[in-house]
Amino acid sequence: MTSSIASSIDSILLASAHPERLRRWYVEAFDVQPDADGFLPLGSVGVLVDGRDDVDPTTAEPGRVILNHHVPDIHAAAKRLDEMRAPWVAPVEYRDAGLWFGTVEDPDGNYVQLIQTTPDYWVQKRQRAGASTGPLTGASLAVRLPAQDLERARRFYSEILGLDPIDERPGGLLYGCGGQEFVVFASTGRASGEHTQMGFTVPNLDDAVAQLRARGLEFEHFEFGDLQVTDGIVTIPGYYSTKPPTGERAIWFRDSEGNLLGLGEHTFD
Repeated sequence: MTSSIASSIDSILLASAHPERLRRWYVEAFDVQPDADGFLPLGSVGVLVDGRDDVDPTTAEPGRVILNHHVPDIHAAAKRLDEMRAPWVAPVEYRDAGLWFGTVEDPDGNYVQLIQTTPDYWVQKRQRAGASTGPLTGASLAVRLPAQDLERARRFYSEILGLDPIDERPGGLLYGCGGQEFVVFASTGRASGEHTQMGFTVPNLDDAVAQLRARGLEFEHFEFGDLQVTDGIVTIPGYYSTKPPTGERAIWFRDSEGNLLGLGEHTFD
């Protein structure tokens, strides 16, 4: 049964009697910077450290709420924390089910648990769910968009979409968006532009479209049979049965290299 209430936990507030000290610790421990609203982007969840006068300097029950921080390399993360002399509650160890764990204590006494999943974890999880497994069961997905002119693509994504690379290497630009990543890479091939290669989901499609048009972006206009199309935006009824949305609205555009990208928002009855 699907819930009729569209909700998600996107952020966590850490109350502290010494917020500046606690915030600095998380910035140094996980190499992140607060966003415009002060949230520390730890994966897909933002952590806001806020000062309050109704909490003690240290937490009385550190095990009641534990921050689970998933990392790609738990040993590298542990080395960084060792250099900071962070106290370990439980050292890094491999446990059954394909998982690495390690727990440290932040300056306020909160527990932060590091977790690294392995390919074997995803295989076992699918087996527990009764799903079939195959050679790609434990694989991760990677979006790759070709660019005949990488610098031209860099300018497009920065000036039009407002996205700058979070890392790069010769021939490749790595972008982060919504806790996920995609790569634009130098290629002699040309994108066909005949099908959607990647999609962005935004909370307010009309606002996003207006802002992008103001930046000079031209959107495509597609007709999909009897589906309603208004100013290029297509209303699509129905959604996956395991997801809260009941439909979506979408529009498409091409980047500077001819890749066809989608822009949409979820709708709820």
